[in-house]
Parts: sequence; C-alpha cells; structure tokens
Amino acid sequence: MTRVIEWIISLLIVLALFVVIGLFLPASRTVSHSVETNRPMSTVNDILSSFTRFKDWNALINHDPRMQLTTSGPESGVGAALAFSSSQHSIGSGKWEIKEIVPGEKIVYALDTPGRGKNKTMTFRFERTGQRNQNIEITQRYSVDYGYDLLGRYAGTLYVNSEIGADIKRGLTKLSNLLATIPRFDYSQHEPGFEIAELPAQNVLLVTTAAKRANDDIALAMTNQRKWIDQVMEKNELEAAGPMRIVTNEFGSDTYAFDVVLPIRRKGTGPAEPADAAEGEEREAAEAVAEVAPAPVVDPNAPLETFEVDVEGPVVYAQLPAMRVAKSSYVGPSPGLARIRDLVRAWALVRGHEPTDRPFEEYLGEIKDMLAEDAEFNVYWPVQVPGADSPAPRVIAPLPEDEADEPAPAADEAEAEAAA
Repeated sequence: MTRVIEWIISLLIVLALFVVIGLFLPASRTVSHSVETNRPMSTVNDILSSFTRFKDWNALINHDPRMQLTTSGPESGVGAALAFSSSQHSIGSGKWEIKEIVPGEKIVYALDTPGRGKNKTMTFRFERTGQRNQNIEITQRYSVDYGYDLLGRYAGTLYVNSEIGADIKRGLTKLSNLLATIPRFDYSQHEPGFEIAELPAQNVLLVTTAAKRANDDIALAMTNQRKWIDQVMEKNELEAAGPMRIVTNEFGSDTYAFDVVLPIRRKGTGPAEPADAAEGEEREAAEAVAEVAPAPVVDPNAPLETFEVDVEGPVVYAQLPAMRVAKSSYVGPSPGLARIRDLVRAWALVRGHEPTDRPFEEYLGEIKDMLAEDAEFNVYWPVQVPGADSPAPRVIAPLPEDEADEPAPAADEAEAEAAA
C-alpha cells in the first residue's frame, strides 16, 4: 500500500511540474525567415497574392506531391483560398486563405491546418533594400496561439522552429528560384493591361525575312515582303482578313529576323459593309438597321477551309492553328515593341501561363507610320494550353522539301488508296 501511495504522489508531482512549466511556456509562437530578390514589387505581389503558382513557391507540396489541391474564391486577392488534402496522416487536410493585402507591404494568409493551436497565420512582409532600394527583402512569418492548451505550448516549443521553420526556409528557396525565372520587367505601369485570349485558326500568306537593326532597313524589308504578299493575293482573288502580323524569329544585337504574316480569305467573303443611304432620314434609318443587325454566327470548331493558292517568290501559304495567347496593346513608335513583348511574357509567367513559340504584333496602321508617336499595335505571345501539345502551322504551298521531293505513287497504288 505504501508503494502505491508513493507512486501516486510521484505522479502528482510530475503532473504539477508539467502544469507549472506549461504555464510559464509562451502562449503563442512565431517563426520567421527572409530572402532577398531583385525582381519588381509587382512580380512579388502578384505571385504571392494568388494560388496560381502555389506549387512553385510553397513547400507544402514537397511533403506529398500527390496531394489534392482545390482553389476557390477569386483568382487572386482577398478571399482567394486553397484547400489541400493528403492521404498521409501526418499532413491531413487544411486550407490557406488570403485575409489581407497591403500592396508593397504585406500579404496575410489565414491557415486552417492540422495540429494544435488557433489563429494560425502566415504573413509575407516586403521591405525595400539594396542600392537605390532596387531589391526587396521578403520575410515570411508564421504565428500561432495556444492559449491555455498546455500540450500545444509544449508542442510549439519543441516543433515550431524545427518543422514549420524548415518549411519556411524551403519555401523561400523555391520562391527565390521561381522569381529568378521571370524577366525583370515591371508590367504594373503598362496602362493598357493584359489578358489571355483565344485566336482562331487562320489561312495566311507569309514571308520570312531579316534586316539590320535599323528602323529604315526594317521598314523597307516589311514593305518589300508585303508587296509580294499583295501580288499573290491579287493573282488568287484573295483579300486581307485582318491586320498584318510581324512574328519575331530572332531579335539580335545587329539583325532582326522576322516573318511578315497576313491573314487571308476569299475576296468578297468578309463582313458586309452597310450600303450607303441617301442623305437625311434614309441614312439614319440605314445606320440604325446596321447597328441592330445580328452578327453572323461562326462555328469555332468548323474545319478551316483550304484554298488553291498559286504562290510566287518567297511567299508561303500556310494554315495557322488556333492558339491561346497572352495579349496587350501599345501606342507609340515600333522600337518600343521589344519592351512590351517582355512585359507580356513576364505577366504571363507570373500567372502560370507558359509562353511558347514566338511573339508577334498586329500592325493596326500602315508600315510607313510605324515610327509615329500614335502608331497602334496589338502584342501577342502564345502560351501553352495545359495538357495539350503546341500545334504547328501547316504549310500548304509551296510544299516542304521532304514532301515535295516525295515521288508520286504509282497508278495501282493510287487506285488502292482511293478504294480504301
């Protein structure tokens, strides 16, 4: 009996010590680490205020690459949320939600994750640093409250720094590496803004050319190749189906290599122009009818018509596939287009759209006016469609050399193919 009493007393002493020590442990814990980047504040803000690239900057996915991630709410900003679910018991299920954004200062996430504690937050703070304040120090801080949960206080003391702190370090390393892949251009000051658009498949005439990196030489090369295209259009009774495009192949220090591309259609098959009406009431009535007339319905999935085109000189007839593009616009002299292309690419990468193929511009005015202050352009960069291969243009005339050199099938082979 004495031994039992001694054992009970010992247990009570241990429990008392546990409670007393627990009460003296902190009721809340924080852990933080920092990293520095030379990317613009707009890039840092946009990446961390959205879950689009969460896998690329957060260490959570490292614990279970097969975990399920589900976003909800707006694409970015306050209210955007991400729920995660893992089959691994140590990870479990939880949620990150953006609760506060002060652009250029901080972004606060509310965390609902397994483990003890409440009021869990992950805060990213930004501070200008470096020469001329061109760099940004990013500080990631995790906070949790335990209140009078003594087990939570012990857990916070033992594990927050070693586990959460390690994840913060890994995440900041991933974030730094991600930022390094994005061009160092501040697109936030580009007033026309950006968007993702879908371009339909098109028939085009194109010429590949190059010129010295001089405005007059580039304009002359464009003009000469456009004359070839106009000549082929006239010969084959075709017309332009949209603005001329300039596709950048190589933008070197001395040479600019590019394609001159023009969408085409059969002459007279474009949208009907309203007939000229008489003066006064008749003219107003005709304009009113034109305004309310429904636009023709075009099936985006309809196969692209193939033309019989007799090409000349360097002109090639091809069919461009439908494509998804990052798009913006620009008003100003054409030498400024190189910078706008970089802005479009940086904006697309921040939002998880992988640029592919080559950028191009639509010239909304004449070539002779491309150096004017009021010259207008649309700027595009094709982006990868998730889960799909990037389709290639189909050259129809002249045939690629490997097809043109192929001998025609013998008569009996042709008949067999026709029968099949």
